Amino acid sequence: MSAAAQSFVVTDFYRGMRLDRFLQHMLPRMSRSSIQDAIEHRVTLASGTEPKASRRPALGEVVTISARPVRATPGPTVIPILREGRGWTVVDKPAGIASTPGSRRPGPDVTTLLGLSPAHRLDRGTSGCLLLTHDAATARAFDLAFRAHRIDKEYVAVVAGAPAHDTFTITAPLGPDPTSRVPNKVMVLPTGAPATTDCDVLQRLGERTVVRARPRTGRRHQIRVHLAHAGLPIVGDLLYGGDERRFIRFQMGQPTAIPAGLQPGRHLLHAHRLGFADPGSGERIEVEAPWPADFGLPG
Repeated sequence: MSAAAQSFVVTDFYRGMRLDRFLQHMLPRMSRSSIQDAIEHRVTLASGTEPKASRRPALGEVVTISARPVRATPGPTVIPILREGRGWTVVDKPAGIASTPGSRRPGPDVTTLLGLSPAHRLDRGTSGCLLLTHDAATARAFDLAFRAHRIDKEYVAVVAGAPAHDTFTITAPLGPDPTSRVPNKVMVLPTGAPATTDCDVLQRLGERTVVRARPRTGRRHQIRVHLAHAGLPIVGDLLYGGDERRFIRFQMGQPTAIPAGLQPGRHLLHAHRLGFADPGSGERIEVEAPWPADFGLPG
């Protein structure tokens, strides 16, 4: 499936705004780099003027962005659709596929393969429920819902170690790691943004434990950092599960020690459930992604 081209009119409110900033307002879930790439390859102006990021479209200009073409991949990439509604789709993102395009580690991504924009992000190594939007209005509605904490997310992780209690809450502020060589890595910092994760033990498997995690806040890498901070690193997490040099070696395509049965870069974190109100009808939607095979758990 793919999304159709989208067109936006420059109204008086956006008069004098740069083209890249205008598109960021129209498509709030697209990253800055994706917008820059789109302007270069997929954006046209009705006036016939050449689109440039710094250009300031005139009042009444129509800016059109065509659907991203599907990129060739070494083999077929199957992304199961779990549920669809007017303006949105929830898919079961496989581990190893990014949510959006990235320059640091090229490869298939959901945005390119399906031509739809994620309403939130899942790390490349995380599988499970990913909410995609078809148009700007739906994207804005979900953006507001996420900001208001009206969307429920439930994850399942396999961690190394055994929690002392079957139910526990991790409250620790998160911020950029100033000591790391990895861009966007975060850590627990006293000056960081507030972050809280509620956890429950689902199964105890000797040296490993299956944990359900429900983040109350939506910080980058929150569940991975919180569990590692609690002494319960997620199995297969090269970035937060120990020496980050393993993650750097993996990014550079060098041999990296990983747990048996896992693909390189896969950590055992799965977005198991997603709950939200349909922006159009108001109906409460609950979507569940089945257990991935590499978890070794019943469906």
